[in-house]
Amino acid sequence: MGSSKSSWARAVEQTRVTLKISPWWRQVLAIARKEFQSEWRTRHALVTTFAFALIALTVVSLSVGSLRSEPALAAGLFWVILFFAAIVALGRTVTKEVDAHTENLLRLNADATAVFAGKMLFNFALLTFVAAFTAPLFMTAMGVDVANLGLFSLTIFLTLVTMAALGTLLGAMLARAQSRIALLGVAAFPLFFPALAAALQTSAALFSGDLDTTAMPLRALTAYAGVALLGGLLLFDEVW
Repeated sequence: MGSSKSSWARAVEQTRVTLKISPWWRQVLAIARKEFQSEWRTRHALVTTFAFALIALTVVSLSVGSLRSEPALAAGLFWVILFFAAIVALGRTVTKEVDAHTENLLRLNADATAVFAGKMLFNFALLTFVAAFTAPLFMTAMGVDVANLGLFSLTIFLTLVTMAALGTLLGAMLARAQSRIALLGVAAFPLFFPALAAALQTSAALFSGDLDTTAMPLRALTAYAGVALLGGLLLFDEVW
């Protein structure tokens, strides 16, 4: 634990000089790079999230079998697995700064919106890796076909953007709380719900082949993803 904290502190210190003299977009990339470097050393979030997704998928597939004739149920189970995998993945992004006592360095040397954007970029990449692993396995195990792979990928992309933005914001709010992961799950569900509901409707339509009903939930999902991004940029400085 001590070596992990010291390596994290060194990564922040190495990033600090870059942040002081860099424009906003370079600050974002520097913070995201620090997150990726730290995760590559420990692989904590990646391993635990992949393990959870694999275990959940195995249990679901053994319990219900093929869901080719139940597209709504298949869509619901798919997004339940991704929701809880996201909670596992999003819990440590901001808390690592608190645990290593490096959050003040970032506050002094980086714009709050750059911190939000950099950490959100890392969270989105992590969730994308998990989804890219989970979705093909889920469709194979459940015997589900997707009528339009492009629309399904867009649905996953927009939902993960929403999760990454809101999860980063909530992570900052709960960084000093006890039982942070449990609280994150409780607080995240009502905020994630509009995106999850729209994604579930779109996925169920794609699993059933009813493409005519995907336009409305996709528009709602796009709008909510934009609101989540804008809200994170505006509110992060207030809650961090």
